[in-house]
Amino acid sequence: MKDPVIAITAASYSGNKGAAAMLQSSIKQLKEKYPKLRVNLMSVYPSEDKKQLPYDFVKIISTKPEQLVFLAFPLAILHKICPPLRGLIGKNRIIKAYKKTDLVVDEAGIAFVDSRGFVMNTYAFICAAVPLLVGTPVVKYSQALGTFKNPYNRFLAKWILPKLKLICARGKITYENLKKIGITKNVKLCADGAFTMPDEERWTAAVNERCEKDEFYQNNVVGLSVSSVVQKKCEAMGIDYKKSMVDFIEYLNGRGYGVLLIANAARIRSQKPRNNDLMIGDAIYEEISDKNLVRWYHEEMTAEEIREFISHCRYLVASRFHAMVGSLQKKVPVLLIGWSHKYQEVMDMFELGDYAVDFSGLSLDTLVVGFEHLEQDEEEVRRKLAKNYEKVRKSSYRNVEYISNVIDEL
Repeated sequence: MKDPVIAITAASYSGNKGAAAMLQSSIKQLKEKYPKLRVNLMSVYPSEDKKQLPYDFVKIISTKPEQLVFLAFPLAILHKICPPLRGLIGKNRIIKAYKKTDLVVDEAGIAFVDSRGFVMNTYAFICAAVPLLVGTPVVKYSQALGTFKNPYNRFLAKWILPKLKLICARGKITYENLKKIGITKNVKLCADGAFTMPDEERWTAAVNERCEKDEFYQNNVVGLSVSSVVQKKCEAMGIDYKKSMVDFIEYLNGRGYGVLLIANAARIRSQKPRNNDLMIGDAIYEEISDKNLVRWYHEEMTAEEIREFISHCRYLVASRFHAMVGSLQKKVPVLLIGWSHKYQEVMDMFELGDYAVDFSGLSLDTLVVGFEHLEQDEEEVRRKLAKNYEKVRKSSYRNVEYISNVIDEL
């Protein structure tokens, strides 16, 4: 197929910049292979994505959750079971886009996980079900899946995942989770797609110029990627995430480190915390005693900008998954604050699974212990980053290799 039309779902340019990194990686590689490629981006943030869209061959299709769940999904079911209505149903914009698409690439970073609950797992199911019901094949870009101990989650996963053309499992833990429920035939092991997001020359130059003009970046800097998701999970357990971050910054400043606060998910025009770390970043920065020792940019940066800022750090402490990926990609030693196996399986690819703090035990003490462990092992960590980097990059490239094989067989 020389002129494929691809639909990408569960990703956007606005909001979570990890999703934006996966978008940039997949689109650029597919465009190189198929010069006449056209892409329908099924966006939950259509107006914001239109403003940030970097390509003229990508079309934004408004696919807000309420449109997908309460309109497109019932229509897709009717389309499947009632052929005489297909002409009328096909006038719906989401259904129409999928019917004119050759392949859907689902780029959710994580899906069908017990801890995500009824709503999110149902949504993950519907994202794949709608195109399948209208006859369009679906593949999953590298992502974390499982565990499947919850009966409802297991039922959804076992019903729909075998029907996909391809599932790219993001690590060995995901692969084993799928194997335990009998799903192996359409599964390939691939590293996260963001590892192959290329640098963007203009953003590299802009960040370098900004850092060169600021003496702050001439000394030891620790990047601190904050997260509204981890904040919410901590609050549910009675843990004061903000205070832990403020206290940790004060500790780092006292040790002579400057701290760069990073929002790896941002929606500059929104006051809602979903896919938006700006509010928790503001709240943390407000309580810092010496703001000269901290940099905080209340901005919605591109994925390329964020990764370039990370390259100016000696270490990164990450609450966001794709900030961690950016750090590994730039070979910057990273300590992660995680809540899922999705972190562990990627760190394991670099033999660095020990450098983690589980959010459920988050405190100043656990952060200090973890950070000092990273400091002490810095030389060994950098050796492992260099040793495993190319292997992980090659694994990441296999996402598009496998997807291209599916396209060529259509």
